[in-house]
Amino acid sequence: MRTLGTRRTVTVLMVLAISLTAVPAHAKCKFNVDTIHSRTGEKVLWTKWDTFTTVIIGGTVVGAGVSIGDMKYFALRVDQDADKGELIIPENGKLLILMDDESILELHTEEEVIGDRDPWHVVEAVVKFPLDAATLNALLTKRIMNVRLQTNGGDMDYKFGKKGAKKMQKVLACI
Repeated sequence: MRTLGTRRTVTVLMVLAISLTAVPAHAKCKFNVDTIHSRTGEKVLWTKWDTFTTVIIGGTVVGAGVSIGDMKYFALRVDQDADKGELIIPENGKLLILMDDESILELHTEEEVIGDRDPWHVVEAVVKFPLDAATLNALLTKRIMNVRLQTNGGDMDYKFGKKGAKKMQKVLACI
């Protein structure tokens, strides 16, 4: 009788161990888009938007990780009061990221982005920055301190806290 109980326990533990290791890495990730592109057949992933900053210098940083086929992107959703005018991020616009080791990563947009005005008198724009393997690895292994986004109205500076940097790393790890 004792042997039967031990066998059951071992079997249950083995099934549990196998099921835990069989869970894909993306299982903890939350996606707004997880599909196949209808024309190209490429896998498209957009993580859910997450807020990375609570301390505001130029506004709140809301971001997502994006994967389209083999390409990876860091997406930012930025906003400003409509009183300040149009929000334009130029083609080849810069995002400078200061890391905790004092290194600076420089990302560039692939296209011009013009913000849209919402009913609450805020202009909002979604900007994607392509990531190569080395840059993605740096973002996943080092802590982000600050970011500076180039816009038509001047640079927008954002300060990251420890929690925001960790949240961003979790989002980027999903792509």
